[in-house]
Parts: sequence; C-alpha cells; structure tokens
Amino acid sequence: MSDRTNFSQYLNNLQEKKQALLQVAKRAAEYGWIPKERTTSAKDTLSLAEIREKLEKDTLTIGVIGQMKCGKSTFLNAFIFENDVLPAATTPMTAALSVITYGEKERIVAEFYTADEWAEQKMQAARPLEEAVDSLDESKIKAAKELVEKSSRLGASLQNYLGKTQEDSFDQLIEYVGADGKFISITKSVTIYYPKEYLKGVEIVDTPGFNDPIVSREERTKEFLKKADVVLMMLYAGRPFDATDRDIIFKNVRQCGIGKVLIGINKYDIPYCCESNPEDEQQIRDYVKAEIRKACKACQDNTLTEILSTVELIPVSAEMALLAAIPTSRISENEAFDFAWKRHCSNFGISTAQEMHQWSHIDDLTNAVKELIDKEKGQILFAKPLNAILAAGNKIKAENENELHLINNKIELLQMPDSEVEEREDKLARVHKKLQKKINSLGEGLNENIRNLIRIGKQDMEDEVDRSCKRMKEIIHRDWSRFKSFDSIRPRIDNEFQFLITRTLKRKTEELTEQGKRVIKKSINTFFQDAESLLMQYLPDFDSKDFIESIQNKIHLDMDDNDLFSFKEDDDNDTNYGWGDVIWEVLNGASWGLLGVIGNILSYDENLAKVEDFINSISRDFDPSPYLDHAFMRKDAVIDSVKEAFITDLIEPLQEQIEDIHTKRNQKESELKNAQRERDALETQKGLIRTQIDEMNQIKTTLV
Repeated sequence: MSDRTNFSQYLNNLQEKKQALLQVAKRAAEYGWIPKERTTSAKDTLSLAEIREKLEKDTLTIGVIGQMKCGKSTFLNAFIFENDVLPAATTPMTAALSVITYGEKERIVAEFYTADEWAEQKMQAARPLEEAVDSLDESKIKAAKELVEKSSRLGASLQNYLGKTQEDSFDQLIEYVGADGKFISITKSVTIYYPKEYLKGVEIVDTPGFNDPIVSREERTKEFLKKADVVLMMLYAGRPFDATDRDIIFKNVRQCGIGKVLIGINKYDIPYCCESNPEDEQQIRDYVKAEIRKACKACQDNTLTEILSTVELIPVSAEMALLAAIPTSRISENEAFDFAWKRHCSNFGISTAQEMHQWSHIDDLTNAVKELIDKEKGQILFAKPLNAILAAGNKIKAENENELHLINNKIELLQMPDSEVEEREDKLARVHKKLQKKINSLGEGLNENIRNLIRIGKQDMEDEVDRSCKRMKEIIHRDWSRFKSFDSIRPRIDNEFQFLITRTLKRKTEELTEQGKRVIKKSINTFFQDAESLLMQYLPDFDSKDFIESIQNKIHLDMDDNDLFSFKEDDDNDTNYGWGDVIWEVLNGASWGLLGVIGNILSYDENLAKVEDFINSISRDFDPSPYLDHAFMRKDAVIDSVKEAFITDLIEPLQEQIEDIHTKRNQKESELKNAQRERDALETQKGLIRTQIDEMNQIKTTLV
C-alpha cells in the first residue's frame, strides 16, 4: 500500500504546499519584501495577511455526477475514504446533494426544504400525470408524488423540520440519503464532516444527478458545479452514454467550463471480461467515443460537441479500487465483498491487493484529476503569490542596484574636474529629451495599434452575435409551433446563448488578448533597442544592457501575470469581473428574458413576433466597445512603467545629483568620504539580497 498513489496522499501534499507557501511569505515579510498587513500605501503588493487569508479560505471543489447505479458511491468510497463509508444510492427523485468536507469529528448536517418549497411539492403531487406538458414536467410531478408519499413517515412532525438544518451522528447518514430513510423526503442537501486532514479546504460534491425535477436542488447543484475545480462524470461501462448520460452532460457539464471535466467509465471489467465479446480498455474508450459522436449528432448541440471532443475518457473499476483499500480480514467477513474479490481475482488472474489496485486503474483517474487541479489551482494559488513575492524581491534588488549606480556615479562626479561635470550634465539633458520623445512615440504607436485591434475585435464579435441570433430565430421558426409551449425550445435557445458567451465570444477575447500582448511586446522591444543605443551613446560608462534587460523582464512578467482583460471596480470594493460576466452584462442575460416577453393571453403569432423582435434587439444593441476600451487601458500601465524606469528612476536622479554637486563645490572631500561609506553598505546589502533571491527561487521550483 505504501507505494500506491492515492488521492488522499495528493490532498495531503496540497496542504503541505500551502504551508510551504505560507512559510515563504513569512520569510519575505521578514526580509522586508512584502508588508505583514495590507496597507493603503501598498495596494499593488500582496501582504502576508492577504496570502494567509487566501490559503485559509481557498476551497478545492470536486463535483461528481452520473446517473443512478453507475457506481458513484463506490467510487467516492474508493476515491476519498478508501473504505465503505457512503451507503448505496437512493432514487433519482429523492436523491439529495451531498457535500463531503473536513470536520474535527464525524458528523452530518442536513438541510431541509423550506415551507414554500414543500408547499410547491404538495401542489405538484396533487396534479395528475396526464397534465404534464413535457417530460421534464412529468418528472416534476413524479418526484413530488414520491416525496409526499415518503413523507408519511414523519407524520405531523414534518412541519417542525421545514426550513431548518439538523445535525446528527455520522452513523445516521442513511436516514437522510438512504432510499427508505426517515428524512429522505424533506432533505435537500447533506454535509458530511469527516476528520481527515486531507479534507481540509476540500469539498467533494456528490450531485443528485440530472434534469433534477426539484428546482431548488438543481439550482444548488448548478452553484457547486459552476465553482468546481474539476468535474468527474461517471458512466456505466455496460451502458455508456445513453440518453440519461446525454441529459446529464447537456444539463450540467456544459456549465462547468472547458478543461474541468473528466469522464470515468466505471465497471470497465464487465465488457473487459465478457466471454462472448471481450473488449480491452482502448476498445471501451473507442466505443464510448462512438456513442458520444452519435449523441452529439442526434442533439445537434455545438456546446456538447465542443466539450466532449476534448474530454479525457478513463476506464476504471471503483469496486476493485475499494476492495484493494479494504483490509483482507474485512473482505472475508463480508459476503458481498468476498464474492466480488474472488470474481475479480478469477477474471484478471490476480491474488494481491496491490494487483487489484493496479487493475482498477484508479491511479489513472486520480492522476488526471490531479493534473486538472494543478492546472486550475497552480497558477492562482501558488504561481501568482510566488511571482508577486519574487517581483517584490527583484524590485528591492533593482532599487539597490540603482542606488549603487547613483552612488558610484556621485563618486565619479566628485572626482571629476568641473568641466567634465558640465559635459556630463549636457549629455544627460540630451538623452532625457531623446528618451522622452521615444516614449511619447511608443505611446502613440500603441494607442493606434490597440484602436485597430478593438475595431477588428468589435466587428468580429458583432458578426458572431448576429450569426447566433440568426440560429436562434431558425430554431424558433422551425421548432416552435402554436401547439407547443416555449419551454419545448427554451433549452436549445439557452444552449445557443450559452455557447455564444462561454465559447465564441470568450475565444474572440482570448485571441484579442494575445494579439494585444504581442503588439505591446513587439513595440516595447523595439523601444528598448533604441533606448539602449541612446544610453550607450550618451552614458557609455553605464551598464545599459543589464538595466534594460531587468526592465524588460519586469514588464513581460507583469503582462503575463495580469490579463489585459480584467475588470475591476473601485479598489475598496475589490471585486473582479471576468470577461464572461462582462459579456453577460452586455447581453443583459437575454435568453432568460425571453420568457418575460411571452404573453399567456397573446396569440401564437403575436408571441412569435415579440420573441423575434427580442432576439433582434440582442443583435441590434450589442456593443462591446466600452468594455474593450476599458480592458486595454492596461497598456497605459506599460507606458508608465517605461517612463518611470528610464526618466524618473534613471535620468532625473542623475541630473539632480549634478545640481546637488554644483551647490556643494566646497565640500567635495567630505561628500566623497560619505559616498564611499554608503557604497560599501550598499555592496554588503547587494550580496545579502542576492542570497535571499537565490533562496526564494530554489523554493519556487519545489512549489510550482
């Protein structure tokens, strides 16, 4: 077991990395690189307190979805607990959302439906199935009937629980999530607190499933999946990607974001060990891919096709993984475990827990999850704070080198004849003027280039919105008739709109961002070449190459670390907006507004005209220009950095130094001695800073 890669070990390692990063931040605060507390004078510098708060509040959320009987409970028992902790699944109608997280002791907290939510269920239960307008409406009625029927166990006490939460002992979990549990009818969600260190800062979300007929549960599921770092969808290998699986993908996965979804093909041992037509892992993957292609073609869903074309498919046996983790003595005492153990040993020709674990392929899935988590969390949680800390250290290094340059320049000036000092003063005035002119040209050139990018980007986005609106109108005219409710086409309209925001416009903005970065980098690189020539001409004794390289690296790091597309309110609010939020605001949540224009008392023709006019308004009113202009305002920060580096920090201090020397002509000897002492102190500090930066760079390699 010791050489086995399991997920609990990975989560423990993640906790250790957080602690290591915190130690780095503490060391940086001790060195004076970053402030211990956030201050108004250091808004652009992460403080130790902010890094600590981010690490403590950060939550790793893993969503698990899949239809009933696909083996989710067994998978979670193997994936997280390595023990048979969770009971078998209940029915789709009564399944509650379950959240597994850390607690100092084993306990559960159940959240019950509110009085209003329960009243809604009773109203639905009173409806005959014949009233259902479509399959979703029928599911709502069936679910309500099942919930109300099962609620008879609570009798008159039911009202006392509604709208409340209830803590209970861990061994009573089945009463809230089991098919015949006492509280199953009114339980909306259950949080399972488990005293394992690796669950600190972690939420494992076991979702009710698909097309949830209970609206309040479905909304809660959407909330979790939207913030999930990784979503695992479990398929049953004996019947992979059937109509139910397609519904799960359509309803849930497309809301999770590209790059966050993995698909586990559970119970792969069933087709693998089939005597009549056995399939190896690759054949199983190929079969599922073929089924996915069929499903995509049948539903004609661009979003679905897009997501599934890149999703990784991993055959796995959760049962084998669980058996490998459970002590052998327990297996022999449990008839079901013993039977399964012997069956797998016979099918795969194995005899040890280690072999059972290897054949389960749980490590393949675990490693895929880890890779996605590192991708999602690594940049934000570790790389950015580390880059900020190192940037602060490099800033101190640059300040030290600048002070050394100034003091060495002062020593040189104090040892010069007055005529040479005046000659140096004249050169500084000329290079100041020429650099300022180059910086002005850089700004004008960037403004022109960015304006062109915005113009082209705006046209492209408008064209995409027009095409999307055209497809929405085609759906309305082709698939909506006077005999159908708008709900019959609402999912397809919503899907088209979601695709526009989360795929098409998002990619356009990403392309624009990259083009903007390339334009800016190319422009400043050209400027740096010209600036280096000027410095070599007018300040031949100055190490211009190292100076320019350090400024260039800093600007590139700032550009790579901060997306040009970032939307921020006032600093006090500290609220960040992603491009998807901005586009949603531009489009005013249009698809959700469609229902509002449908009048119940209007004729079909009148409703059709209103809906078409509403879609036309989306196309007509869409204008991303203000947001594009705002996004590329970050380019001004690049110009400011260049001006500060060359004019404010380099040339002007040298000019001020000469003026100071002019006023102290009679104190050259004492000024020279003071300058030499200051230089010696700065040289000592330089060695210390270099040692500190080398130390931090070594630590960084272990964390990122």
